[in-house]
Amino acid sequence: MKSGIVGMAALLLAGALAPVQAQDGAACELHVFPTVEGQAVTTGWLSGLGVIGAVADAAANEDRNVSDADYLRDALGPRFQVAAFQTIDLASAVGLPAGTQVIYETPIADRDVTTEVRTRLTESTAACYAELIVTQNLYAKRAIYGRSLNNRFIFKDFRGGVTQAEMVRGRGGNGLSQFPPETPEGRDATNADLRQAFLANFGEYAARFQ
Repeated sequence: MKSGIVGMAALLLAGALAPVQAQDGAACELHVFPTVEGQAVTTGWLSGLGVIGAVADAAANEDRNVSDADYLRDALGPRFQVAAFQTIDLASAVGLPAGTQVIYETPIADRDVTTEVRTRLTESTAACYAELIVTQNLYAKRAIYGRSLNNRFIFKDFRGGVTQAEMVRGRGGNGLSQFPPETPEGRDATNADLRQAFLANFGEYAARFQ
């Protein structure tokens, strides 16, 4: 009798740890690839004066762009992106069923891989499988439009036995009010500003799945 109880307990424990199943019986996985990119572009009125003006504008803002890009790569790095995604129901946002396992992967720096490869980027053989890739983090400051954060995303859905998934590409862009920080004390506000814009950008992209 005791061995039967122990066996039943083991079965219950195994069931509790098993992946949640989709309605078709297949365990769903969403593999998320954050990006290590961080770009910054500041342009002034000279950029509206043709090629010569654009070249002069780029030269005048070169140091600022390098500094802003360095800060963006640090403040909006992979761990930041993961932490932001963990505050929302990411699987549901891209149309995957409740109980989908969200698995965060090591970033892939090669853009030819992240933006062009249509096969799976992991060794998972799950039948219900998808990938979400962040492909761009760009801070832009324009003379007319002001400051903004722009992000690009790609979603690949391999359900239904697909081996070559379509690339569902898209972007989002929202304004920033605190970036870059003017003083070290302003970093917390800047980081919160980036997080809000990043999630808003993803929300714009994910609206197509709803």
